[in-house]
Amino acid sequence: MRPRWVLNPEEVAIIDANAEALGVDMNQLMISAAEELLNALKGSPRPIWILCGPGNNGGDGFRLAEMIEDCIVIASHPEQKTELSQRARDECSKTILSKDEIPAGEPKVIVDCLLGAGAIGQPRGNILELMESIPGRPQVLACDIPTGCSSGLAFNAFRTVTFISPKATMIDGDGRLLPEVGDLFIARLEIPDQALDPGPGDMLRYPVLHEDAVKGDRGRVLVVGGGPYHGAPILAGMAAQRVGVDLVHVAMPKQASERVKWPAGLIPETLADEEIFTDAAAIIERCKSGRGVQAIVIGCGLGTDESTLAAVRLVIESCSDIPMVIDADAIAALSGWPDSVRGVITPHQKELENWVGDVSVIPELVEGHGEERVVIVTGSEDMIISSGGRGGVVSGGNPRMAMGGTGDILAGTIAGLLAQGVSPWGSARLGAWLLRQAGGLAGEEIGPGLVAEDVPPFLSQALKYR
Repeated sequence: MRPRWVLNPEEVAIIDANAEALGVDMNQLMISAAEELLNALKGSPRPIWILCGPGNNGGDGFRLAEMIEDCIVIASHPEQKTELSQRARDECSKTILSKDEIPAGEPKVIVDCLLGAGAIGQPRGNILELMESIPGRPQVLACDIPTGCSSGLAFNAFRTVTFISPKATMIDGDGRLLPEVGDLFIARLEIPDQALDPGPGDMLRYPVLHEDAVKGDRGRVLVVGGGPYHGAPILAGMAAQRVGVDLVHVAMPKQASERVKWPAGLIPETLADEEIFTDAAAIIERCKSGRGVQAIVIGCGLGTDESTLAAVRLVIESCSDIPMVIDADAIAALSGWPDSVRGVITPHQKELENWVGDVSVIPELVEGHGEERVVIVTGSEDMIISSGGRGGVVSGGNPRMAMGGTGDILAGTIAGLLAQGVSPWGSARLGAWLLRQAGGLAGEEIGPGLVAEDVPPFLSQALKYR
């Protein structure tokens, strides 16, 4: 069974959505979660009160109530927020009390099914009122995570049954469990390993569009490439556009820039270089001036002349405060992972061998950096590797995607997401999945004559999964 990493709050919903897309019966999964809670209650004193919140965490509580003969069920809200948890509530045969109907007496055990791992910050409103109304000093069994965990206002559990994997909000900065978690039991449930790979659920990472947005709100991408090859940086720029970034600038040496048929939406950046990229100072100044850029792609079509690689190293070092995708020829400029850089490096197998020798070295390069360092080893399947055991495999798409230019499109897609504020880990996952979806859609419409420049428009189609 594949290792599972510590999940951040948004990833719980992502994995649930991926599991559902794989055909997992989510109602049965909720029943299985309740069975795990029941096992954790063996030998517990009575009376047991089950506190149910408005989400799926509350649904686990309603399912648990059906398995316990003598328990009291109290709901924080008059109805549930999700269809799945509402079904559990409707099928619960127990009398469901409101937060204003606290019974007489004191519970010996509370089952905390109020808020799941996706909740951030201190409890408030109905949840807080219900927490404060519980009499006595009962033991607390937490479902997935104690309500308010890490917020300074939480239930203190004697035991927590968490699902799939530990959650980031139950762990302190030194990697230790917070005291309110109590004894931690991990129930892996019937979640297939494939649900941890990028999938439709990763669309939850895509930033919400706002009606009052103005130009620049969704970021600027700077693509640094070209010289020997002029098409590669254009493909990267087109991809960044199609995932919703506002502005895309492309910097190329003059001769490459003159050979290009520029798409109307890409903004040319003037470099003093004639044939190959050496003008690091111009790129650094561009990144630091005006409103700057929010993500950089460097490497597409640059070539590997030593003077070019020296300029690449200077840009990477001087602009390390900007999220970055290091791709293609720029990888040849690296020795290990460049200091202070947060972003994604995208080697194919040969580039990987020239860079670090073997895939087994990558975990050491990224370890201890959370979601900030990611490597995607591209190929017939893309292998995503990040810190703390984070990983995934992306397959599918179209066989014609094994062509020149696909890697440039991937780099631009990821940079477009970085510029919109998605973490390197989230951008790598969502970007790799979107590209495979776009390739599949393009292949269905265009057929075996598909070429790289056909693919970027279909990234917009793939985003309709949201």
